Amino acid sequence: MTKNLKTAIQTIVFLTLGVFLFYYAVGDAPIGEEIEKANYFWIGLSILCGILSHLARALRWNLLLQPMGYKASVWASFHAVILGYLVNMVLPRVGEITRPAVLSKVEDIPFNKLVGTVVVERVVDLLFTLLIAIAIFFLQFQIISEFANELFAKFETSSALLYSTLGILVLLTAFIVYQKRYWFYNLPLINRLQSFIEGLLDGMKTVFSLEKKGLFLFYSLFIWVMYFFMPYCILFSLEGTSHLGVSAGLTVLLFGTAAMIIPIPGGVGTFEYLVPKALGLYGIGAGIATSYAIITHAIQFLVVISVGAFSILYFIVKTQKLKSNNVVKTNQ
Repeated sequence: MTKNLKTAIQTIVFLTLGVFLFYYAVGDAPIGEEIEKANYFWIGLSILCGILSHLARALRWNLLLQPMGYKASVWASFHAVILGYLVNMVLPRVGEITRPAVLSKVEDIPFNKLVGTVVVERVVDLLFTLLIAIAIFFLQFQIISEFANELFAKFETSSALLYSTLGILVLLTAFIVYQKRYWFYNLPLINRLQSFIEGLLDGMKTVFSLEKKGLFLFYSLFIWVMYFFMPYCILFSLEGTSHLGVSAGLTVLLFGTAAMIIPIPGGVGTFEYLVPKALGLYGIGAGIATSYAIITHAIQFLVVISVGAFSILYFIVKTQKLKSNNVVKTNQ
């Protein structure tokens, strides 16, 4: 089975699962009325927050390039970020490779080093996700504990044992690989990939040699503040959720993030299933909760697709211009 065929099968399987979850979550919920009555001022504000979060991510990414002696334009990094999200909507996780590939193409920066910086970004994002989870745990302890008890009551002991065993095996394998890393370096395949791995590590180390650590932290905070305000603004757009506060907004952010982490194209189905569950913790009915989830998810798609159209155009024009310049230099 070729790699492309395997990717296509995985995409179809996960997309089918997503469609099933979407149908199961939405069902016959009366969402039309709620969407028609939505306040579009708050929806517009949510869209603005989404665009600003992507811009801040591009600016933060550029900071990670500086210690390696590379520089990229803000627009190039911004459009690379958007194209990464655009690809992720169809092929989960592939966008993480598309983003550095695009920037490498238009700014002539080694691909492996860019991949390393993307890994750093994902680690930072994971830390912020954990901080949000901890904050929600303390702010909404009673609600979250009840939800967790209900969830784990349905979780079979055999499944828990299986996942625990797999987790231990993964950790054990990682430990052995680290201890025997020099033996692995001498393997023919690993030896060929050594320069790529070294470049990847160089990219990951950049966070420790940043000159503007404060600015990096500011951009990281700003990204997640905008991630929070994207769904939080939508709460005010619907009459049935406008009374909810910051705690509910944080819970929705956490559940929404979890839905997008699951490798289903664009989070279709998982988002519409998990986010209403989050709102249900605060006594919001299924119809309003589902309407909220659909509007919020649709806005995320709208931002990426609409800006993504310009990003595709930017990439085509930029690469054509680079080819023309190379031809001129060759002929001189």
